[in-house]
Amino acid sequence: MNLLEVAVLSERRRDMLLLIEKKPRSLEELEGSLDISSASIKHHIKKLVISRLLVVESGKYELSEMAVPIIRNLEELLDLLTFFEKNMDYWKIHDLTPIPDFLKKRLGELGRFEFVERDSVYMFEIPGIILKSLRESKDIFTFFSCLYPEVPYVYPELAEKGLNLSLCVTEQITERLFRDSPNETKRFLEAENSKLFYCCKNVNLPLLVVTDRFMAIELFLNGGRLSNQLIICSDKRALNWGKELYRYFEELSKPLILKLGY
Repeated sequence: MNLLEVAVLSERRRDMLLLIEKKPRSLEELEGSLDISSASIKHHIKKLVISRLLVVESGKYELSEMAVPIIRNLEELLDLLTFFEKNMDYWKIHDLTPIPDFLKKRLGELGRFEFVERDSVYMFEIPGIILKSLRESKDIFTFFSCLYPEVPYVYPELAEKGLNLSLCVTEQITERLFRDSPNETKRFLEAENSKLFYCCKNVNLPLLVVTDRFMAIELFLNGGRLSNQLIICSDKRALNWGKELYRYFEELSKPLILKLGY
């Protein structure tokens, strides 16, 4: 029997390993924690010991050195599978290609999130709940590949309040900001704590907002159409994930300052 069969394909042995990964346990402790017979537990424990996944120290079973990375990666995989299964109808129709692989693997860090749905009449507007949360934040990192009509007016207002604000947009959006809203763009750039970057790569991500309070992300539907759903979350791990995604886009970008006369 190979390690895949021993550690992964058997749900009972997998549950035992995940339980023991939290802390070493005696046979009696395992019997008190698992809803299976003592004989069945002994049978599975024997297979795990023979496969060198468990060792016995001072009467308690613990993971072997070999088992530690296996079980930790298995736990991450199970968490990610659970994460996708909870909202499969959403994930299977949305385009994940703008998210780099190293962050795709950690999508489970978004944890529990909410969907914000827009009425078709307001498809090209930033939802009110996001605008309200932006005004209550202190540090704001935003990426746009779509120019929402509120952006040229809301972001200069936020910048002039002294918030720490970084805005990263595609080159096409940059051109539109300077062409269609030159005064507002100048106000934004003149604010002391604001930064504007234009992304040198074509990134098809409509919206990413990360602040000290929340994170919101919008994905295109497969095929390139705008979705009516945004994801919003506030867990600390989700905020850190969002900041890493923003930094990834910023590293693909160049800063813009007034004296360049863009």
